[in-house]
Amino acid sequence: MDNAEVMRNRPPRFGLGVQSKNGPHGTDPFFEDLLAGMEEALDLAGASVFLRQFTSYGEELEAYPRWAESGDVDAVVIADSQEDDSRAQLCLELGLPVVILGGPPVDGASLVDVDNSGGMEMAVTYLSDLGHKVIGRVSGPEHLHHTKSRSVAFDQALERRGVTGLSIEGDYSAASGDLRTREILSLPIPPTAVIYDNSMMAVAGLGAAKDLGLKVPRDVSLLAWDDGPGCRLASPPLSVLSLDVHELGRTVADVLMETYSGAVQTVVHVPTGRIVQRSSTAEPDGAGSGQSADPAHVRRT
Repeated sequence: MDNAEVMRNRPPRFGLGVQSKNGPHGTDPFFEDLLAGMEEALDLAGASVFLRQFTSYGEELEAYPRWAESGDVDAVVIADSQEDDSRAQLCLELGLPVVILGGPPVDGASLVDVDNSGGMEMAVTYLSDLGHKVIGRVSGPEHLHHTKSRSVAFDQALERRGVTGLSIEGDYSAASGDLRTREILSLPIPPTAVIYDNSMMAVAGLGAAKDLGLKVPRDVSLLAWDDGPGCRLASPPLSVLSLDVHELGRTVADVLMETYSGAVQTVVHVPTGRIVQRSSTAEPDGAGSGQSADPAHVRRT
């Protein structure tokens, strides 16, 4: 039996490559939930997925020709797209079907589109409706496409709401969440609310705020992007912009199977997340009654 026949007779196998410089993916609750959802859906289809971490963009590019030549991978998921990203095009040239998670679209590849701009607009609107006039943000790495989308939306939302703010770059790790929180809260005019681009940085930011002697949410409100056990178990529990990441994983898996089966350039738009209000967000101290949060987008737990 030759290699091609072995490939035809084995269950489909998919690969997801991530770069360590883009965040601690091995421990990030986002990727843990994403993979769990993918595995759950793919198991029902008799397929499987593996996550491979790379130390650099170049190392990832070198892996795809090996994956294609070995025949061990039937399709790939491209995450954390960045400027001048050639990974999807390379995989397509190698004959590997591609699903891009989060955009931007690439001709010939399928896409699971996540509404990063709408989510950031929702986060800023929620905090400004509470009465916050200075809003900070600890972002993910700025070279990533979804970070840039959030950054543009953050600036535009601040302008529309008539509030001021500042974005400071983190790397998704707890260490950067701690460091950047200390920096942003030590400014001459610190923000009264901070948005974090992932839950790990937010949980660490909560600890940093406490170390600085601040009370959450009396002195500063904290809002995490994406939910996770750390957010729910924190003291106080963290308010979040919640996207059902497990369901997102199932959606990615479904698009993978469709793409692998020949339905290339399948496009699915994932619904914008929802604000889940917990105990880490409130009106700024002395703000009075303020405005009520938009009930269409806010859920309290």
